[in-house]
Amino acid sequence: MGGAVIPAALVPTMPHLLAGDPAPSWAELAAATRTVGDRLRAAGVDTVLLLSTQWFTVLGHQVQCDDRLRGRRTDENWYAHDYGHLDHDLAVDTELAHAWADAIDAAGLQARRTRYDGFPVDTGTVVAAKLLDPGDRGRWAMVSCNLYADPAAMAQVAAAGVRAASGLGRRVGVVAVSGLSSGLTPRWIRPAEDRVAPEHDRWNRKVLDAIAAGDREAVLAMREEFAAAAQADSQFRAFAFLDGSGAVDRPGEVLAYGPVWGTGAAVVWWGEHADKRET
Repeated sequence: MGGAVIPAALVPTMPHLLAGDPAPSWAELAAATRTVGDRLRAAGVDTVLLLSTQWFTVLGHQVQCDDRLRGRRTDENWYAHDYGHLDHDLAVDTELAHAWADAIDAAGLQARRTRYDGFPVDTGTVVAAKLLDPGDRGRWAMVSCNLYADPAAMAQVAAAGVRAASGLGRRVGVVAVSGLSSGLTPRWIRPAEDRVAPEHDRWNRKVLDAIAAGDREAVLAMREEFAAAAQADSQFRAFAFLDGSGAVDRPGEVLAYGPVWGTGAAVVWWGEHADKRET
């Protein structure tokens, strides 16, 4: 890829962003995710390397190798709502997917190539795809989030994807679909009531401030404490994945931050012009 800047983003996982009557924060997060999609297209991205923490595995790192994923996702938690039933039609860059799996194996990790009819695409992937690529024109290369992988392994997986893309001459963007704090509100609420618990909010903002300052080392150093203090989604492995791609060694632009049913969610962009800092 000739040393070009790799655009990257962190986007939320929750289906509430697609609600017909959203809370203000849900609408802001959805609009920001659409902005990320616009920027990825403007950057000339051929394929998005995508990790969703809601596609989790325990044996190896699964790479999606089916060329087309069509179907309807019924979310197991939110099926009673308009945003609980999500149609999807995703084109997979299978040449890159296989090359990525080979690169993961070559790095000493274990890749598992996934392809079978009716594969249950996770909610986070579907939500991100619908907002990033509403016209279903893009291509994806998707890897699972191994629950037993340490941050170094997650970084290796991303680096393997970037190497594979470079070998094929692909212009890629890297997207991690993940939340921040994961303390769900344990009762039914009206959208306007949505809030993040104060202690979780403090931690979310601390992490986002470090990201906005371009201090990747600080983010990685506080990851374990963040996970313990704020129930960070999947121990914030998503940032380790983004770090492995080489895309977060510069300030991230926080496009939106807010609650989604009590959890903390943010949209962050790393690109050639990721120099606005706001939380």
